Amino acid sequence: MKKEQLKKLTGILTFVNRLIPKSPKKIVFYSNMGFRDNVKAVYDYLITCPGAAKYKIICAVSDWQDFVTREHPKNVKFVSPVKGVPHFFTSKYFFYSFGKYPIKPSGKQMVVNVWHGSPLKTIGNYLNDEDQNFFTILLAASDFFKPIMQKAFNCRPEQVVVCGHPRNDALFRPGEPLEQLGLSGNWKRLILWLPTFRQSAFLGNTDTESQGTETGLPILTSREEMEKVNEMLKASETLMIAKIHPAQDLDQIDTRGFSNIRIVTNDQMQAAECDLYALLGCADGLITDYSSVYFDYLLLNRPIGFTVDDIEEYMAKRGFVVDDPYPLMPGRFIHTPAEFSAFVNEVIAGSDAYEADRRRVNDIANRYHDGQDCKRVLEIAGIL
Repeated sequence: MKKEQLKKLTGILTFVNRLIPKSPKKIVFYSNMGFRDNVKAVYDYLITCPGAAKYKIICAVSDWQDFVTREHPKNVKFVSPVKGVPHFFTSKYFFYSFGKYPIKPSGKQMVVNVWHGSPLKTIGNYLNDEDQNFFTILLAASDFFKPIMQKAFNCRPEQVVVCGHPRNDALFRPGEPLEQLGLSGNWKRLILWLPTFRQSAFLGNTDTESQGTETGLPILTSREEMEKVNEMLKASETLMIAKIHPAQDLDQIDTRGFSNIRIVTNDQMQAAECDLYALLGCADGLITDYSSVYFDYLLLNRPIGFTVDDIEEYMAKRGFVVDDPYPLMPGRFIHTPAEFSAFVNEVIAGSDAYEADRRRVNDIANRYHDGQDCKRVLEIAGIL
């Protein structure tokens, strides 16, 4: 749909939305990239709260068919995003993170954009001039991120509210994610590798050309390099899980694993009903790059390694929300397979030279460290 046509349609739907009465007892959760992350965290918490049964709860999610057969409260209904449109028009409360309805909320609605992380890489209006403001309020994890989120979504300052990311509550109550994934064992340690996407047909992005290698992963670009790390992990009884970003094109990823390196996709996580942040809460160390996940992991103050072999290309093609990202990346910088192995050895040995630096960045990135973000956002929305 052309920009002019979308703008016209938005205007019509927004006008209609203002005319339709809203039910104060209806809450809608929306996601067009699977029912997960911050939206699902808020839902999971809400249905455990006293008084939740008085609400009619609609989950308009792209994978709705996976949930209709699962056990859920009688006042909850799962529908497709298309069938969720009428529920948006008639609900007072609406939460979204991935995707959106291009309809402005009425003055009688509380539409909460919980988003999906604190950005290091550019998002929204840092990349284009499309209208991003379809909410009453937008969450930011700290005062540092308030102006960044305001610019990314071109909204008024008062629309940005500081609240931790609801998904982070699982960091403090991880449960048994390895058992859910069928990977439980006598592991002495767990290292999680979370590369952000480089190419995504779904999003229409090619942020770097660094993939297209034998493995499709950064740094360890061949099976031989992966095997060397696998042998190190095996000797120390350490498991490494490489969890592929849900937006990444999987046809470029070699998903064959090794004895101590397992490649896990988002579909596998969803099928196992395994929460990524519960898995993260069990990890003794994190390897990532420019993903917002490391800002969350700072809450646990555990070692982080940053693969930055393509940072110059990434900066030129995608860019960052700050001029110099390095001061916000408290950990070992990894450019080569040897540096990757060195970080793994540090985690195995319990060697950690970056604890104070992580605390410094955590104080910048996260106002709340208490694992109560789901409760907080529902209070902000006026539901609790």
